[in-house]
Amino acid sequence: MRRVIVVVLGLALTAARAQAIDIGIGAYGGWSQPVLNDISKQGSTYGLRVPVTLAPVLAVEGFYATSSLGDAEESFGTPITYTRDGGKTTGFGVNVMATFGSVFKFYPLVGIGSFTFERQGAEDISDVGYNLGLGMAYSVLPKLTIDLRGELNMISNGDTSVKAGNIIVGASYSLFTP
Repeated sequence: MRRVIVVVLGLALTAARAQAIDIGIGAYGGWSQPVLNDISKQGSTYGLRVPVTLAPVLAVEGFYATSSLGDAEESFGTPITYTRDGGKTTGFGVNVMATFGSVFKFYPLVGIGSFTFERQGAEDISDVGYNLGLGMAYSVLPKLTIDLRGELNMISNGDTSVKAGNIIVGASYSLFTP
């Protein structure tokens, strides 16, 4: 997994010498809703990313992400209510986006990464995770872009999976613009 990320980022940086590409840094935050999971409630997600535009229609971004899902209350059919930890996910990886547009862009994205899901009283799940989503971005200034995305994140470990739908807003600043 780490080799894949290093190779993709290495190719992106090598391509920078071959053509004028754009490399930036960004941050994002938003809302995270567990999917098919009744033992967690909605929570927050945030992270950092390094977008690299390789061509007018192709971009990759390395990312670090973390989310905290909300605690859930359960009674198990008794008058006593128990609070269950919603869990926390952390991960890093690479997203690939096919961008359409110039100042205002639309893009589908797919990604892969290494994620860990931790919940108090349960075994941690550490495995490969996948991202799938749609986004739109607007260049407020030549070097500053804001974006809105909808993503589905999934960590699968064979028998089960942890899935969350995210709606995030972010901003990226271009460090090396052609």
